[in-house]
Amino acid sequence: MKNDEFDWDLTSLFKNEEERLELIRKFEEYIDEIKKFKGKLNNLETVKKYYELKEKISKFYIKIYSYSMFKYHQNMGNGENSKLYKDAVSLGAKYSEAVSYSVPEIIENSKETLISWKNNPEMKEYKRSLEKIIREKDHVLSKESEELLASYSEVFEAVESAYSVFTTADFKFDDVENENGEILKMSHGLYSKYLSGKDRVLRKNSFESMYKPYKQNINTIAELYLARVKEFSTTARIRKYKNSIDMASNNDDSKEDVYYTLVDSVNENLKYNHEYLKLKKELLKNELDDGKLHLYDVYRNSFEEKEENVSYEEAKKIVLNALSIMGDDYVSKLKEAMENRWIDVYEKENKHTGAYSMGVYGVHPFVLLNFINSSRDISTIAHELGHAIHSYLADTTQNVLNSDYTIMVAEVASTVNEILLANYQIKNTENKEKKAFLINEQLDMIRATLYRQTMFAEFEKIVHEKIEKHESLSSDNLNEIYYNLNKKYFGEDIFCDELIKYEWARIPHFYSNFYVYKYATGITSAIVIAQNIMSGKPGFVEKYLETLSKGGSEDSLDLLKGVGVDLTKKETYDIAFKYFKENLDNLKKLI
Repeated sequence: MKNDEFDWDLTSLFKNEEERLELIRKFEEYIDEIKKFKGKLNNLETVKKYYELKEKISKFYIKIYSYSMFKYHQNMGNGENSKLYKDAVSLGAKYSEAVSYSVPEIIENSKETLISWKNNPEMKEYKRSLEKIIREKDHVLSKESEELLASYSEVFEAVESAYSVFTTADFKFDDVENENGEILKMSHGLYSKYLSGKDRVLRKNSFESMYKPYKQNINTIAELYLARVKEFSTTARIRKYKNSIDMASNNDDSKEDVYYTLVDSVNENLKYNHEYLKLKKELLKNELDDGKLHLYDVYRNSFEEKEENVSYEEAKKIVLNALSIMGDDYVSKLKEAMENRWIDVYEKENKHTGAYSMGVYGVHPFVLLNFINSSRDISTIAHELGHAIHSYLADTTQNVLNSDYTIMVAEVASTVNEILLANYQIKNTENKEKKAFLINEQLDMIRATLYRQTMFAEFEKIVHEKIEKHESLSSDNLNEIYYNLNKKYFGEDIFCDELIKYEWARIPHFYSNFYVYKYATGITSAIVIAQNIMSGKPGFVEKYLETLSKGGSEDSLDLLKGVGVDLTKKETYDIAFKYFKENLDNLKKLI
């Protein structure tokens, strides 16, 4: 469908090419200017001027980069768009190089000096930037040591790169046969599609096809992963952190207590996951020809949903109605996004796949969709607009250096919207089968995010702790750890297929140490917040929107505490498990 009203209006970034080139010219002038601060960041007046200039440059670069990325993503087959994007990336590298001296130089000042600068009223806008530097100071090495570590960074990153190339470019999956005897292609992308389908023969064959190359190459992958773990653990020790979780949580603007509390809380509430999977086994009994619920069966929603052809206009209306609970101002901003071409809507040839939202400071957020008139697209719209409104509120309230929020809160606003939408749809659906389908979808989403991602997190925790105790680990050890976790998390009603012990080897997030737990804390936070919104708690929506407006100007854990989410307390996770149990009970009533 070709209609400009469904494409981004990029003139909100640059009215014409001359305007873009003029901003690039100014940007490069400012880069030359900011280099002149090198060797001089040892007094308040100079540091303040440095940050003022950095603010201007950051605003310029965000516009330059965003425009080029959006043009490229609209048509990735266009050579000019590709060059435009690569040029912007090169400008970004030039910018990063130009300011690379600043943090090491500022951090060389005494802690007392840095604290005095931070508390000076003149530095109010840059207080947060200085707080981050002060926090890092105890873990920064000498200038010579930092330069030495930096010179090895490319070597360290080569492990993840080698894993990525090996498991994507070099892996070949066997074709798979479906129940009709047809031979189908198999890939990483097709795997999840096959596993959620009704065809059990295809599910089983896909499962076996997926893990065959991992099993064949498990020793190589184990060595790559263990090298990554050792690199991270060694860096944590060198930088004087207690352990690798301490370093990771500090980098996340979090605390290691959050990690441990999450894992402990989920372990104490595994019974609800077991209860849900027992019900799933019962619901799928007519499909389970061997009487067993295998791991390749758990993504199957036993309730058939008649695929609905939903127009974009219908989808927008449903989202607006579902999120009306957020108040008139919120809905007004959603309408502005929908009516003023903040959204690139339809799937097109050579367009970037998937969906995302990106805030552009000083302009507005931009949302990419690939709308195909599917009912599942409605949830994607609600999710991405959650990101968009979060960015809009932060960008219009904070300076550019404080507007960007951390990964600890990044998925909260989007997931809150998903939960509000799901509950609106469940509440307003008379058809029992469809209602059951929607509840099942929500249960699966929570299971896959809160339980499964925590299982991943516990695997990482165990492996890192063993490495830090100087224990030798092999592929067999990793397989055994992971297999036992699956048995614990999934319970007795699941037949734990032996091939699942290789699943750890196909999780790329493990190469970004201690990343996955943030999915679990994110959905926990979103459930607590959505529950308060849906219960009509007085003043809560206003408080929540105020929190989103703070962007990254405060510690992430403090931001969440402001809306009643304390991720260091088990009581917070109990609310999420109670919500899961309530949905499970509601599903049982419909059967």
